[in-house]
Amino acid sequence: MNLGKDFIFSANNLQDYLDCPRRFELKYILKQNWPAISSQPVQEMEFRVLQGNRFHQIVNQFLSNIPIDTLKHSITDPDLSAWFTGFQEFIKPYLKYPYHSEFLLTMPLEGHRLIAVFDFITQISDSEILIIDWKTTTRRPKKEIYLQTIQFLLYPLIAFENQKIIFPKNDPLVDKMISMTFWFPNFPESTLTNTLSYADQQSSRKVISNLISEIAKKELGEFEKTANEKHCAYCHFRSLCERGIAAGHSDEDPSEYEDPYGISNFDLDAIDGLEF
Repeated sequence: MNLGKDFIFSANNLQDYLDCPRRFELKYILKQNWPAISSQPVQEMEFRVLQGNRFHQIVNQFLSNIPIDTLKHSITDPDLSAWFTGFQEFIKPYLKYPYHSEFLLTMPLEGHRLIAVFDFITQISDSEILIIDWKTTTRRPKKEIYLQTIQFLLYPLIAFENQKIIFPKNDPLVDKMISMTFWFPNFPESTLTNTLSYADQQSSRKVISNLISEIAKKELGEFEKTANEKHCAYCHFRSLCERGIAAGHSDEDPSEYEDPYGISNFDLDAIDGLEF
């Protein structure tokens, strides 16, 4: 099956495939609309999504030098106010370095393109690039879960391949390190960091390359349902797949993924100034 040269792979849709190939087929290839809600209670779930998106917006405005007083006056949610206060303390040591916020990058691989939006990326020394991603989950993060997500491989790889675009005045890192940090406003003491070497980057490239090739070779109908039916309780397609009707509760949702920018469906024609 040919996905088409314009199909864009992101951490979001690759994670969907890893969680359930059938979900990937229904969502991204067949573009199936299905009315099932992902989790209960609906209003709480929607509020959390909006709250997380608003936090990303406030942080980006702060990193774009919008006056702090202006931002504080715009925040009416007490949780957002506490998150923003904690964020200012957390990010302070990194603001002395040149950085980018909400920075979109792509790279070609296996005849397709990979895309990522970096919440924050900086080079903290001649030997290390640091990527920071904020997650507004309401459940205490588990390191073993985050280390298994494709984002931990994909984002450092895209950063490594785009060094000349991100930091044009710096010498490229050849055999140096790229660190990926997840920071959680609700659990600031639970920051998770993973550091990858040049050898790790080559391994990540191979893993992601093989994953894309595997997806591209599959024919319609060959995308199997997940064997882990716990994922089904939080999937829009569970009734279509005859995996239940009732949605799982949002407090128990195993998914830690956010896609506030819809990058899994991003329009590359809207991107200017990037080299491919």
